[in-house]
Amino acid sequence: MKYDFDKVWDRTGSDSIKWEKQLKFGVQSGLLPFWIADTDFAVLPEAAQAMKKRIDHPLFGYTFTGNRTLETVRSWYERRHQVKLPVEAYMASGGVVTALWFTIRAFTEPGDKILTFTPVYDPFFAVTKNQGREVAECPLIYENCRYEMDWERLEELLKSGIKAMIFCNPHNPMGKVWSSGDVKRIVELCREYSVLLLSDEVHGDVVFEGKTYTSAARFADLYDQMIVYTAISKPFNMAGLHSSCLIFPNREIRERLDKAMREAWLMGPNAMANCAIEACYTYGEDWLEQMNAYVEANAAFASAYLKEHAPEVDVVEPEGTFLMWLDFARTGLTGSQITDILAKEYGTAVGSGSGYGGNGDTFIRFNIGCPRSVLEKGLENIVQFLKDRRGN
Repeated sequence: MKYDFDKVWDRTGSDSIKWEKQLKFGVQSGLLPFWIADTDFAVLPEAAQAMKKRIDHPLFGYTFTGNRTLETVRSWYERRHQVKLPVEAYMASGGVVTALWFTIRAFTEPGDKILTFTPVYDPFFAVTKNQGREVAECPLIYENCRYEMDWERLEELLKSGIKAMIFCNPHNPMGKVWSSGDVKRIVELCREYSVLLLSDEVHGDVVFEGKTYTSAARFADLYDQMIVYTAISKPFNMAGLHSSCLIFPNREIRERLDKAMREAWLMGPNAMANCAIEACYTYGEDWLEQMNAYVEANAAFASAYLKEHAPEVDVVEPEGTFLMWLDFARTGLTGSQITDILAKEYGTAVGSGSGYGGNGDTFIRFNIGCPRSVLEKGLENIVQFLKDRRGN
């Protein structure tokens, strides 16, 4: 079956944050949005049907996620990602960032150092700092519009005393898909320095042709002091369900985090999540492959368009995710300045890289998970902004 990712859906009236709550840009709505990380694609039909069937049962009381649902996640990870762990290693959660917050609370103490690789998804800073922990930034090496790991700097930091490491794969915001060798080395270094590995893999199923996502959980036999965070939110556009899944190679870690979350009365996903998870991981492979190909084509289109019409913008070619990381350093403007101007003068909402740490201050994050016609309009607005600055 061929799915239609070109169709433009009117999301107004659906309580969409992306389209209807643009307050950070000074307005309620009206901007063409390329900022928050959800897509504008209709979900897998089987997932929609599964939720409709669930609605036919007119009771929506307190809900748990049992082995029936978790088995579909386990099977998906074994089939597609060669993660061979029992169903007991999987646990449902309300959301990845929330789970990260409780992980840091449960396994670290105020003043402990939490390492992350920058530039990176800015909530990682928030969940660390607002609990009195210290962020230890390990800037990635940026050369020729590519990012690589600074292994020497990483070891220096690990030797200085790091309690936990937040690793992002694929890496948000630039769409870097870490190689199997990179992931294995990260696991081995965490073992060597007794660091708890917190691997955010929420974009793991959005990977382009020629690249392979490797879950840290594949190396659980080398080191089991880790938690892997995943969800149907990014690959299947289900962020509104507030559901995610955590993978625990170590049972004691699972029990400890489960206890911490239950003490806050966080009992799991909402009543609609289980059937959606089951449908996505049972029927969603073909839909996902087509969506990935569409997003990859969007990335190629955007890169070529900017190269032709805005050569002063340096493009970090993504290897996965539906995010692009665009460097405006040669314009002399910061990401925050660009974001403000595009919103106020060109009706376009993009994400500023200024809060991502590392060298992110001159970048914007640009969401290409949308129909091509919408993407074209957004690119036209960016190019017009740059032309106006050049005076042509």
